Amino acid sequence: MAYADTNSTNRKLGATAAVVVLEAGLAWAIIAGLAMTITHKDQTRTTTFTVPPETKVTPPEPQPQPSAQPQQRTPRPQVDRIYDLGPAALPTFVADDSLGSGGDVAIEIPRATPTPPPVPSFTPKFARPKGNYAGWVTTNDYPTAGLRAEHEGSVRYRLSIDSSGKVSSCSVLASSGHADLDAATCATLTRRARFEPATNDSGARTAGTYSGTVTWRLPQD
Repeated sequence: MAYADTNSTNRKLGATAAVVVLEAGLAWAIIAGLAMTITHKDQTRTTTFTVPPETKVTPPEPQPQPSAQPQQRTPRPQVDRIYDLGPAALPTFVADDSLGSGGDVAIEIPRATPTPPPVPSFTPKFARPKGNYAGWVTTNDYPTAGLRAEHEGSVRYRLSIDSSGKVSSCSVLASSGHADLDAATCATLTRRARFEPATNDSGARTAGTYSGTVTWRLPQD
């Protein structure tokens, strides 16, 4: 029994010692683990710093460059060169005895003679009446209304003559005061008057004019 108790006591002591050793190992392991944890945490600690915001730097505005001014060349002063040609020789004149004994000499310059205009080969002519122009208007041509109203008067007229000698138109330059007498004058002359046509300086026939007067008088019984 004593041996059994001793063995039991030894076993208990051994178990206790083993427990103590185990607990000591666990404690050491815990402490070492904590130390390793603390050391690891100390090594992995990061330090943060507050970075100020980046300041935007505005570049200075470019200054206008002065434009290149063209170089102005200073004109070189002109220097008048004076050459000494010696005493000037004045022209000399020799008097001509044939002109007299001195005094002013008159030199006559001939005048330019104007060229006369060419003489036409023909003399222009005006239109001329053919035959007896006094018989162009007679008392038989008196307008009936004028006879009844006893109209009288003189009509100054102008006739336009073509190149064949016929009357192309008639106009009244001075009225008789009666329209019937004026109209009868132009109508009768246009129908009866005939002319030698006018000619120009080359002898060719051309248009012309003729002026005259017709006097209307009531026929006497």
